[in-house]
Amino acid sequence: MTTAHQSMDPAAVLSETPDRTPKPERRTEPHANGDALVRDHRQTMRPAQGMSVVGPGDPFPWIVELRKRGIDARFTLLQTAVLSEPSVRIAEALQLTSGQPVVLRHLSLTFDGGPAALIKVYFPHDIVVGTPIIGRSLIRGGIPSLLARLGYATLRCVDTVTAQVPTQEQNTFLRLPAAVPLLRTFRVGYSTGDRPVIVTDAVEAAHLFELQYEFSPVLSR
Repeated sequence: MTTAHQSMDPAAVLSETPDRTPKPERRTEPHANGDALVRDHRQTMRPAQGMSVVGPGDPFPWIVELRKRGIDARFTLLQTAVLSEPSVRIAEALQLTSGQPVVLRHLSLTFDGGPAALIKVYFPHDIVVGTPIIGRSLIRGGIPSLLARLGYATLRCVDTVTAQVPTQEQNTFLRLPAAVPLLRTFRVGYSTGDRPVIVTDAVEAAHLFELQYEFSPVLSR
């Protein structure tokens, strides 16, 4: 059984997004098949920034950073739902047993009014029931900040990044140029006791994003 609190057609949401001018300069690069591939200010994303924690009432720092670069980045909440039977991948990632529900928040991301990403975020139902996460509004400061205030600060994340062929729905919303794949980031965030408390499954227009990771080498003993 699925209980949906809000549902929107992503394409309909996009059509209602105001067209903002002036637009950034559009650059082109040769594509492998000889066509020109348009680059609309490809953004370098640093995944750690998306997990930053700020105080109550403060804006989401990732959005603030993009807007400092002149990018009008906006999230739209498409749906919240309680899923009594999550997919096997989500159940395993959250280490749930059979019958344990999850809460889904489905969002879209636009850059300067144009589509950039579709994002699904999942939580164990027991830690977010009765909180704004299960509500119908965007969360000021971002979900990681709210989780931290609830006692479930994200201490470690594991990202799995792949490129894949878009579905028809994804292609319709993201308006991908021909032969451009999706960039898919599947992230599991762990809190105290290494308990998984959040899973993010994001599909991004690959020609608009690049991901930059920082890490320290593991030294052999």
